Amino acid sequence: MPEEYGLSRRQLIVADCVVAAGYAVLVLLTSSTGPGLVAIGLALPIAVRRIWPVPALAVVAVMSVVAFVVDGLRDPLLAAAYVLYVVALTRSSNRPLSSRRLIGVAGAVGFVVLFLAMVAGAPAGQSRAALVLTGIAALYGAWVLGQVVRDRRAAAARAAQVLAEQAVAAERLRIARELHDIVAHSMGLIAVKAGVANHVLQVRPEEVSDALSVIESTSRDALVELRHMLGLLRPSGEPAELAPPAGLAALPDLVSRVESTGVQVELKVDVPEPLPEAVGLTLHRIVQECLTNVTKHARAARCQITITGAANAVQLEVSDDGAGGAVVEGHGLIGIRERVSVYGGSYRAGPRAGGGFEVAVRLPYE
Repeated sequence: MPEEYGLSRRQLIVADCVVAAGYAVLVLLTSSTGPGLVAIGLALPIAVRRIWPVPALAVVAVMSVVAFVVDGLRDPLLAAAYVLYVVALTRSSNRPLSSRRLIGVAGAVGFVVLFLAMVAGAPAGQSRAALVLTGIAALYGAWVLGQVVRDRRAAAARAAQVLAEQAVAAERLRIARELHDIVAHSMGLIAVKAGVANHVLQVRPEEVSDALSVIESTSRDALVELRHMLGLLRPSGEPAELAPPAGLAALPDLVSRVESTGVQVELKVDVPEPLPEAVGLTLHRIVQECLTNVTKHARAARCQITITGAANAVQLEVSDDGAGGAVVEGHGLIGIRERVSVYGGSYRAGPRAGGGFEVAVRLPYE
């Protein structure tokens, strides 16, 4: 059972024992018929209600009937209601809706009859009938209260589980984006340079060495980034080989690798203040995805990257003079849009009026 009021289960049991002792003293002081038996029979189930809820309820119910018969009951079934609350709290109700409605109607009738008896002048503290009706109302209230608390705890547990599942899904999405950016960009460059090497093998064999050098360096960088990514997935106690995180400082190396494929890239960065690390990583991944699309799909000769910073925001524009065409959102553009949405920024991608393609992103930050 979850802790209540910040108390552990052991502390709650001790509290029940204290309540049971106080109730036993109260019964001894108010009952004149068989006080010892009544006190023990009604108080003991209170003390063990959290250990054996259902047996405790059975015992207290029998003893309440006995106490009522021998005229030893001076309270409206408070001991039984006290134990019934824990039963309702710990036992899930498998009753059909009609049965639960019947229980509710019975409790409501008990309240109404008790109210009418009090209006008619029956003394609630002395009338045995009024005592029984008050006991029914107390039992009903304890049962409803226990059910409400149990349902609220179950709802809170479900909400916590949903939040945990959403956190796991968000983390999986983040990892998928990172892996896509790393693998797609590197494999794209390797494929382009391998095609160039194959094309010039017979005509200009001296260029094959340059192509193979780019393939070697690109694959090595991809392996380093993958090790970094996999290192983040290790348990916190295990060592991992971590490469420096990608950011604006790594953009020149990214540009030089793309230029080795034959695309001329112009990089302009005008950011007056250091960006948060997460924002810099996001910009690096967006630029990486844009350059991957330029080398694989755009058939462009030139590409321009402009990054400008303003008050609490940074603007990125990537344009090329390639084939342009309609926007087809694959994993790359979808990943860019999702990265931008994390910061509540704006994103636009589409063909330029003068030809080519352009991606514009604005990322606010604090």
